Amino acid sequence: MNLHATLLLAYFAAIVLLIATPGPVVMLVVGTATRRGASQGVLTAAGANAASLLLISLATLMVFGVVLVSERLLAWLQLLGCVFVSVLAIRTLHGEWRAGRASGNASGAAQAHAATSGSPRLPAVFQGFFVGIANPKDILFFVAFFPQFIGITSDSRASLAILAALWIVVDFTILSAYILASRHPVIHRQQRWIAVLSAGFLLVLAMAGFAAALRSSLS
Repeated sequence: MNLHATLLLAYFAAIVLLIATPGPVVMLVVGTATRRGASQGVLTAAGANAASLLLISLATLMVFGVVLVSERLLAWLQLLGCVFVSVLAIRTLHGEWRAGRASGNASGAAQAHAATSGSPRLPAVFQGFFVGIANPKDILFFVAFFPQFIGITSDSRASLAILAALWIVVDFTILSAYILASRHPVIHRQQRWIAVLSAGFLLVLAMAGFAAALRSSLS
């Protein structure tokens, strides 16, 4: 089994740039790690990895002609994902606003904790999964771009296994690096502002994705 090294290197470069570029998953992981700790950030990254595996499976079925996915269906799925991301971002912003107000009172520490942890949260791994599965750039990559790299070997199944394994390793490594960076003492002291900026960025991305998906679904 010959390995097309040039094509594999191109794939590696593409996924490094794709994953490292700040997007919904990166913002969610960083925001979760700064607010709730590194372990929750890792769980969020694991959920995003699971979403990537599902998208890879979908791309594989499309390559072999088992599944045909219409552009309109993808647009509606993206719409639902954008709604989820928007709700998640708004809840985070609201929680940080309540925490900021509570911190000005005499019992600030206790009230701030109650403001941010009093309401039930969706487990971090599920947050990572839902944001990952709705991530527009990942959907576009796996559906339109990923199949172009199947030719790295003469065996399609071996190629898919290599491509999937490389994605998971690179994805988890880069997200772990973001988590470690977010736990640096200098950055950690600004965790509230990082959480607010991350949530705000998520909301902007969700609104932009919602508008684009709505145009696609209605066209």
